[in-house]
Amino acid sequence: MVTGESVETACAEVGEYTDDRMVGEFDRFFHAQPAVCEFIIELTQESGQKIQELSLFLSYIVFKAIGIEQAGNVDTVKQEDIDAAYRNTESWMNQVGQAKSAELQSTIAASLNQDTEPFLLQYVISELNEPMEGDAELNDEEKGEVFFVLKTIIAAVGQPKRRIIEID
Repeated sequence: MVTGESVETACAEVGEYTDDRMVGEFDRFFHAQPAVCEFIIELTQESGQKIQELSLFLSYIVFKAIGIEQAGNVDTVKQEDIDAAYRNTESWMNQVGQAKSAELQSTIAASLNQDTEPFLLQYVISELNEPMEGDAELNDEEKGEVFFVLKTIIAAVGQPKRRIIEID
């Protein structure tokens, strides 16, 4: 599990980056996690540039925090892990959507507390609730879309690794 301290360290480091350094980091991120980046681009293609850029940036921070926590040893996420995580997130969203208004917040809170990466999800939620730079404010639907993307990515990172067993 990624700690809150690793998330804070990742945010602090990225906050110190120059524009050129950020471009280089994103190039490295796209090469290190091609399935993640392709998933985000494909899923947010019709949502507009601010949704896509925010989803990619928050995903970068997630992987930066994971890298800090795991001393740089971050596995490349496979497409099948993203597919499984997408189905799980979709199911979770449907479950949350069926909760009555009065119990909605407690249902979400209980679910997030059981999540394998609560600090990463808390980071995403806090970022979505912060005012954005400029006039580009996200509405609730856009925030939900970014959250869905990030919850899927975080779940994909946590997918159990499959082993290939050879039988002689």
